[in-house]
Amino acid sequence: MNQDTPLPPDPTEEQLGPVRAGVMLGLFLATSAALAVLAVLLPHDPYIRFQQLRDTIQFRAQWVYERITLDPTPIDVAIIGNSRVMSGVSAPKLQAALRAETGSDVHVANLAFPQEGRNIHYVVFKRLLDAHPEVKTVVVSLVETMPRIGHPAFRDLADAGDVATAPILINPDYGRDLAVLPYRQMSLFAQTLAPGAFGVSRTLAPGYQGPLLDTTRTFRLPSGKVVDQDTPSPRPKLDIDAERVINGGMGRLLPRALANYEYPIERTYTRKIAEMAAKRHIRIIFLRLPIYSDTRNVADLQFYRQLGEVVTAEFLVDRPELYANYGHVDTAGSTLVSHWLAGQLVAMGAAGAPGGNP
Repeated sequence: MNQDTPLPPDPTEEQLGPVRAGVMLGLFLATSAALAVLAVLLPHDPYIRFQQLRDTIQFRAQWVYERITLDPTPIDVAIIGNSRVMSGVSAPKLQAALRAETGSDVHVANLAFPQEGRNIHYVVFKRLLDAHPEVKTVVVSLVETMPRIGHPAFRDLADAGDVATAPILINPDYGRDLAVLPYRQMSLFAQTLAPGAFGVSRTLAPGYQGPLLDTTRTFRLPSGKVVDQDTPSPRPKLDIDAERVINGGMGRLLPRALANYEYPIERTYTRKIAEMAAKRHIRIIFLRLPIYSDTRNVADLQFYRQLGEVVTAEFLVDRPELYANYGHVDTAGSTLVSHWLAGQLVAMGAAGAPGGNP
């Protein structure tokens, strides 16, 4: 045979080609998965995690962490939830009313921030229980219809384990939340090692607003936009916006027996909050501050009544002068709500008086 004549292909090599490619791909995937797991396990200072959103609409997350973890002032009554209760319940006014009615040195903190999502309420509640064994009552926001998705800040603020073990079935956020987790952990690890280089702090920031922040006052967003909570919305705009929201919602799509699958985030984390509260003998009060002119009842009300007590500020519905916009009361409205809520808590024996569980 001529030395320039190529040898015929080895059939064994042809058979092993796809096998080798599969092995290499498997090794690559296994290595990538191992590195991702190692990245997720990197330690960091949780305070730095709660500073990541300070330039967004969720900027109050930093204060929430500071109030819970870095401020030793007790918390007997906590407000946890969405922007409705953030703008609707004044911690200073509720605290003053409870002290006047009970004669006790009750401490109140409003730990709510914008947007709905029971998974973020769980994140706040879990941290609250870790730092404040004295807490007696937690007021949790309640809306007319359960949301089908979670809070957008869950992936940023939750413990890594809670992100990984979140409900998977019919949870459109799960894959994205899990995918960003390795990078999040590496970033937080680096910021913990060199906080000054990233403009974050591991000690209480100088701008801390104190233990009794009033979340119902007009404030400026990081973008510079002023959120006016002192001025009622013009009646025509209030009517149009409220009608659009009330009529624009999507009702239940699956049979009631499948509610756990249609609303996995809401139901999973509401139950977790209730179970954790029961173990610590903490009262859970679900508070609904209605949209202007919205006379609907809470969908699946019985679900919440099995887990806690439900109160609704129905007196707001036909009072346009109390709304800064269709879903949020103004300062006058929050004053009424705060004093009304104090009366509700006292009447239920859930005023959070120090010295024992109510």
